[in-house]
Amino acid sequence: MKVFVLGLDGATWDILEPLVKRGELPNLQRLMEKGASGTLGSVFPPLSPVAWTTVMTGKNSGKHGVFEFLEYAHNPLKGRVNSSRAIKTDLVWEIAGRHGKKSVAGGVPMSYPHRQAPGFYLGDFLSPADAPDFASDPAIFAELEKEVGTYRPWASTVHDGGNEAQVLKELTDFLDQHLKAVQFLMGRCEWDLFMFDLMATDRIQHELWHVWDQAHRLAKGRDFSALQAGCDAFWKKLDQGIGAIEQKLPADSALILMSDHGFGGIEWYVNFNVWLLERGDLALQDSLYVKQKHWFYKRGATPEWFYGLMAKFGLAGQRVSRFRGKQTGLLDRLAESAFLSRRHIDWSKTRAYSQGNFGQIFLNLKGRQPQGCVEPEDARGLLDEIKAGLLAIPHPETGEPLVDRVCERDDLYAGPHAHLAPDLTVVLRDWRYRTIGLHDFTTNKLIAPAFGPTGDHRMEGMIVASGPAFRAGATPQGAALLDIAPTVLHLLGVPVPDDMDGRVLTEILDSAFAPTDGAASGAAGAPSVTPAAVAYTEEEDAEIQQRLADLGYL
Repeated sequence: MKVFVLGLDGATWDILEPLVKRGELPNLQRLMEKGASGTLGSVFPPLSPVAWTTVMTGKNSGKHGVFEFLEYAHNPLKGRVNSSRAIKTDLVWEIAGRHGKKSVAGGVPMSYPHRQAPGFYLGDFLSPADAPDFASDPAIFAELEKEVGTYRPWASTVHDGGNEAQVLKELTDFLDQHLKAVQFLMGRCEWDLFMFDLMATDRIQHELWHVWDQAHRLAKGRDFSALQAGCDAFWKKLDQGIGAIEQKLPADSALILMSDHGFGGIEWYVNFNVWLLERGDLALQDSLYVKQKHWFYKRGATPEWFYGLMAKFGLAGQRVSRFRGKQTGLLDRLAESAFLSRRHIDWSKTRAYSQGNFGQIFLNLKGRQPQGCVEPEDARGLLDEIKAGLLAIPHPETGEPLVDRVCERDDLYAGPHAHLAPDLTVVLRDWRYRTIGLHDFTTNKLIAPAFGPTGDHRMEGMIVASGPAFRAGATPQGAALLDIAPTVLHLLGVPVPDDMDGRVLTEILDSAFAPTDGAASGAAGAPSVTPAAVAYTEEEDAEIQQRLADLGYL
């Protein structure tokens, strides 16, 4: 049996279901009716590198070793971009390859550089520009580009509050090229497992969520009826592509459509470094230079203010890169001179700091961080103190607690690499409020209006599974990203390793394809090939960090 996994990155039933009910996505509707469909839970934090590494391995971050876009190894000033070489366990196609299976994978975050497995592999948006090893077979890649034009691994177009039509067109073209690439590779390559992630479905929701959601603050007073029709056309193009892909599959194939997370609107940023600074957990250097920055910061000279200035002058295409220390213009240099950053913290006196896309909090422990100041015996009391403070933060609109729960490392992660995880991970009750930590002092307020992307990730993704292996009308129960790799291996007839955290989704399988009590399982073990620790040169790392900043991730 061939298994085809198509990632509809970030797709959510909140958008798809109304379109299905209106009959505008006939191919998706047909696959749902003759197969299984439902919710697919993401991981926390629901970020592409963590989510897709979980898909590729069937394991939690404590076992596969990826917790964020950047890995700091508890050195807050030395983050490097994660890649496939950061993954400390086998990928699903490596396991399948040892059993004689060939795979094709493209656009899957964290799959570059390609690891040893039979098949054909394309890089993803974390690949260096013009990387000579972007494709595992340059000859096939050249054929692909003859078919679809110059291949675009990513699209960093952003809205500035007035160019939505341009963004929509570019992302629709981006989707179209990737759908054509998928269909070409299906026929050109030999494969048993095919996995491709469509990045366009994620990008359109980041940039244009306010077009679909008329309740969003940015939509008020604007007529988006024409753009809404264009957004519907985007999803219809996706549906047409899904139909074309299904037509090319052998009749006995398993087709799985899935998203690594869902989506929803964001309207507010919650910056825990502001809170930690106000509490005294973060200490600033005692120098005139830093005092000047702090003076500007307290008076509102922050990235939040500067983004508004750039948008006013039509410069929002450089949305976040201007905040990352690569300024060249006069305004940019002036802005950097005013902004506080992680570089201006006095680490010898700092007890805790926030660092990560979801405001993850780390204690500055002696013996762990380079300038740690918290004694290990004092860590428990400090964790409890910070947790209690976080849980007391009020929701500015309701007065109820803003924070739903504060997870410690052991609540989320288990495995040999769990020590790299944050000490505290904060989950908010209202996801319109987005925790941030990567920009340090993006604003001088704990809670401030969001700028840039109007949509962001949610925990509830989607799955549709069709083919003879799946029961018509079945609904997965508690399905999660962890379950994709075990289910794929089972359908391929490959033993599922014992140390995978996920399970085979037996509740959606036809009885003829369900695992038996004596179903084979594989032994756990280290990766078949131990990857080098670093995938990128310093220049490539800086380039990719800049790209992530342009996309709003750093």
